[in-house]
Amino acid sequence: MSARAIESGVTLVEAMVVVSILSVLLGLAMPMFADTIDGRRVQGAAQGLAAALRAAQAEAIRRNRMVEVVFTNTAPSPASVVAAQPVAATSARNWMVRAVNPEGPADFVSGQALAGEFGPVTLSNDALRSVGFTPTARPVDLSAGPGLPAPLAAPLVLRVASVGGSRARCVAVSTGGSVRVCDPSRPTGAVAACAPLLPPGAC
Repeated sequence: MSARAIESGVTLVEAMVVVSILSVLLGLAMPMFADTIDGRRVQGAAQGLAAALRAAQAEAIRRNRMVEVVFTNTAPSPASVVAAQPVAATSARNWMVRAVNPEGPADFVSGQALAGEFGPVTLSNDALRSVGFTPTARPVDLSAGPGLPAPLAAPLVLRVASVGGSRARCVAVSTGGSVRVCDPSRPTGAVAACAPLLPPGAC
């Protein structure tokens, strides 16, 4: 091959071959990227929810009164703390932490917009609308209303999943008040696995 041919650079055919190979490799890698992104969104949402539950528990102890985590479609803010209506966690797009005040309006503690913070993820628990913590840090189901606390008869479980994806995490609140995030895809006994923390089928 002459020096002129070497110096001429890459031919059009060679460039097309390289582009074709890169396209195939990118096509193979895209599902893995999407799965990784789904996993991070789900993990972030689950950790955010667990943090809200722990914050409510800590506030209940500090304020010496009931503090609740409300699942709602109302944008969480101090201005909406009274107007926020609880909805089933499955259809909720936000959550709000507020301190119950027997003598007046509830106090806003914190809140998070599920879609804005974490993208397309969903919560699954049709029965749950609100969970509270007593001044002794014990969790109670407030779905029937703030004045009707019901002690948890079993661990409270919220499944956080990606929309259209295969990734999921579960946030579990034990009857004693511990809050944990677990991965239902992990085998029993593995680090962060849901079993034996939760009974079969709970997540």
